[in-house]
Amino acid sequence: MEYQRPTVKAAVLLFIYFAAMAAGLVEFSLAAGYLTGQSAPTPGLVVAGAATLLAGLCFLMWALWGLHRNALVLTRYAAPALTLAAVGHVAAIATGLGSVPKFMSVSDLAAFGLVLMALAGTGWLRRQHKTNDGGAGAPPRSGRLLAAAFGAAVVVSSVATPGLAASLAGQHAVPHGEHGQAPAPGQDTNLTLNQGHHH
Repeated sequence: MEYQRPTVKAAVLLFIYFAAMAAGLVEFSLAAGYLTGQSAPTPGLVVAGAATLLAGLCFLMWALWGLHRNALVLTRYAAPALTLAAVGHVAAIATGLGSVPKFMSVSDLAAFGLVLMALAGTGWLRRQHKTNDGGAGAPPRSGRLLAAAFGAAVVVSSVATPGLAASLAGQHAVPHGEHGQAPAPGQDTNLTLNQGHHH
């Protein structure tokens, strides 16, 4: 229905920027892996690390600016930049760059998926601007928008979480529930770190 279009547009906008922020975080984790994952990074890894670090900064700045403006910003450059980022991740996976270290290919796949989400939403919103607004000046329905925001957050986090967990930082993270715990005197540290959750 036409009266629902403002709510749908607002929900898609939130989905785009949630995906972009999550992609930015995964890009940061990839950059850390490329730049510090090896004792002596190759020139290719340094370039990949710098590119993913720049991409992460751009995604986060774009998302925060767009959320502040409550609009799709930099529409002329968003789709080409997102497409370039997607192609870059495909190239990293295809050439094996994302497999150094091996677990980082999962992070590349997660970043690729998040970029595709943002790209699809951006394309949809741009098409809507070229058509009749159908009463788009009306405010979105808050209840439905809240539900849509929750759904978008769940979808985005389901892709971002495995990507972050597979990153270099995720591989070295302290298991949940063990923060601040010190091993008892004489206790094997490796045994302490490998204990399961006790909730």
